[in-house]
Amino acid sequence: MSQKQLLSRLTATEDRLEILNLLAGSAFSSDVASESYWAKMFTDSATFDRGVKIDKGRKEILKIVNAPEQKMAIKAGMTHLAMLPHIKLKGDSAVATGYLLIVMPDSAASHVKLAGKGVSPGFSIYQVTVNNYTLARTLDGWKVIKRIVKPIAAEDARAIIQKAIED
Repeated sequence: MSQKQLLSRLTATEDRLEILNLLAGSAFSSDVASESYWAKMFTDSATFDRGVKIDKGRKEILKIVNAPEQKMAIKAGMTHLAMLPHIKLKGDSAVATGYLLIVMPDSAASHVKLAGKGVSPGFSIYQVTVNNYTLARTLDGWKVIKRIVKPIAAEDARAIIQKAIED
């Protein structure tokens, strides 16, 4: 293997790790309403397509994490569970597609007892979504320039998944 090939493979590996870490932090940042994380994650001109609304620009996107409804959902125990995304690298751009589950405590759900662990309250999956991130390499590392979130039951959700793995 040539030095050029080795460097290319090493760069791709580092890029994937940086993107994985960025997106893993995205789920956590939603659960603690971290404006500073979101500010670092998105470019100034990023868009966030939530189906019912497209937020344009970092300032508008930050309103999502700062919304009173977000803080109420966090207080109620909302938790985002990100699945490993499928990542396609192409030079200084990338597309990452994965599932995101939103889980919440459910007082009507059965409590579960696990030997040696005790009893846990019941939880429910509030929503399963397909998340599609378009990223760009910047001077400050990888940043999200576009994010699309679709409920798994949305008409075009499966097409997003298929494009992620087939194109």
